[in-house]
Amino acid sequence: MGGSERFANKAPEIGAGIDPITFSVLLNRFSAIAREMTLSLEYTAWTSILALVRDFSCAIFDGQARQVCMADAIPIHTNSLHVVLKEMTRIFENDIHDGDVIVCNDPYSGNTHVGDVVTACPVFHEGRHMFWSVTKGHQLDIGSFIPTSTPATARDIFQEGLTIPPLKFYEKGKARHDVIRLYLANVRYSDQLYGDLMAQLGSIWNGRRRLQEMIAEYGADEIAHYVEAIHSYADRRMREEIRAMPKGTFVGESWMDSDGQGNADIHIRAAVTIGEEHITVDYSGSAPQTPGAANASIGVMQAASGVPILCCIDPTIPHNDGCLRHITGVAPLGSVCNAKHPGSTAIATTVPGDPMQDAVWKALAKALPERAVAGFGRVQSVPVLSGVDRRTNETKDWAVMLFNGASGGGAAPHADGWPLMMTLSASGGLKSMGAEMTELLYPMHVERMEIETDSMGQGKHRGGPGINMALRCLTGGMECHLFGDGASNPPHGVLGGTPGIGGGNYRESHETGQRAYCSAKGHLTIGPGDSWVSISTGGGGYGDPLERPAEAVCRDLRDGMISAATARDIYGLVWNPATFAIDEAATNVARARIRAARGPLPLLNPDKPAASPWLKEHMRPGDVFLLDPQ
Repeated sequence: MGGSERFANKAPEIGAGIDPITFSVLLNRFSAIAREMTLSLEYTAWTSILALVRDFSCAIFDGQARQVCMADAIPIHTNSLHVVLKEMTRIFENDIHDGDVIVCNDPYSGNTHVGDVVTACPVFHEGRHMFWSVTKGHQLDIGSFIPTSTPATARDIFQEGLTIPPLKFYEKGKARHDVIRLYLANVRYSDQLYGDLMAQLGSIWNGRRRLQEMIAEYGADEIAHYVEAIHSYADRRMREEIRAMPKGTFVGESWMDSDGQGNADIHIRAAVTIGEEHITVDYSGSAPQTPGAANASIGVMQAASGVPILCCIDPTIPHNDGCLRHITGVAPLGSVCNAKHPGSTAIATTVPGDPMQDAVWKALAKALPERAVAGFGRVQSVPVLSGVDRRTNETKDWAVMLFNGASGGGAAPHADGWPLMMTLSASGGLKSMGAEMTELLYPMHVERMEIETDSMGQGKHRGGPGINMALRCLTGGMECHLFGDGASNPPHGVLGGTPGIGGGNYRESHETGQRAYCSAKGHLTIGPGDSWVSISTGGGGYGDPLERPAEAVCRDLRDGMISAATARDIYGLVWNPATFAIDEAATNVARARIRAARGPLPLLNPDKPAASPWLKEHMRPGDVFLLDPQ
């Protein structure tokens, strides 16, 4: 059954008293407004993390803080925004006015982590509170004790930087300049971050303007009526989707590489219970809260519970409150999946956000193998680099969160994985700057940025490839702060697919050739004579490799995706090296021999912690390995 055929049934009726044409127009109108908000922010932001990488999300909520529409952006953002917005509305309750802008980055107020700043403005029409226009943007800096907004070595929330509980930056249309100055006084690169703040505010104000135009055109009562219909439509379709799923509790397990403080292979357990009309994800049995930064906030926990499930349903179902209300995440307070104050959640969106989603995906592979995907590479080779730019007479500090060398996506039941998926938490929503833009904006030279052969899991459908990247600073040294995961615990394969390599990163001395390998979290100083090298993992494979068409295997071999050894030993391909012509008869014989020699194919591979052999295979005599260096 093909991907589109799985969702061939038409949607149910949208409800009595609802004109289907008007319904469709307004549903798409909301989506268009969210897209315009996205473009407004992208085109006016000052830092590359927003303007070029697009690490932000935009959404529209009704006056009751129920999600109406979200842009197709960062799932860990969009599926947690309702948690923080509800807390904003609870805090201010009867003190919400036209012209207000409420800001929050506090993970203990429903936000994801301190690096993500939420800006929200209410939308009024003739005194009636109709909507919220909301953005969440990952900031380049938030005042941490080290120059990064994702300090993996933080020991508590106080080391993460400035924490902002729900707070008004604008009140009744008037800027609270004292509050804004306080914010900017506590962050590095304040000029750029002021530009980013104004970009976020411009985005929500643009959303407010477009929503007010729509209300004026159709009338407040009519719009409110159709908003309820939009929620009900998603609610009915989600109910039908869950009713068709197998019932029961399905368990998946995953492991974090480390917590930023040297504690390794931290266990995560997700029990996914599919009921008649509701799905609950329970993380009981997971490890206790860690002393490092790799703990989940309640916002991350809710999003990580829901994102894999939303990826398994008919993609035409709107991801609004009507859909989200059918999924609940729960985790014991004080566990790695639900931190207790003042525990650090500095890197929560990706760690443990990614392995939490991995555990849910593994559970879904047992329940819905025809819909589940193989493991994604986590955000393992994405550093925050910083230093001093001395290329002109006027030296200045610089910093960048670099996504160029990110990992590949997992294979699906009907398709290969995509490259540069970067992290489960983004699911392809982020962008890569590219080598040319990186060198233009920052004092760095990209020595190489290329696909890493054999980095992905193999299968009937293979994972997206990883990237081999090397960088050096042109003006002295630079600091490298890593906040990733998934090097020692690689992306899993499904139904006979093999895992990705895991990969790793190291500092290499040009003078001595010595390599200092670093875990996916920690701090490295890259000297003037050093390069930083990362080899990211590809995604896991899906299905029996011997069922992959020989033509596809040969194409991957020709393109350098896989090696001759992989083509021969895993896929059983026999070919002419000079012409790449396939010997079909010999290939069939080779595949039959491989099939007879191997044992049963596992549903999930690997099923244990620290399964990647990459580090052991690549370290040379004289090299060192650093686990979570401070």
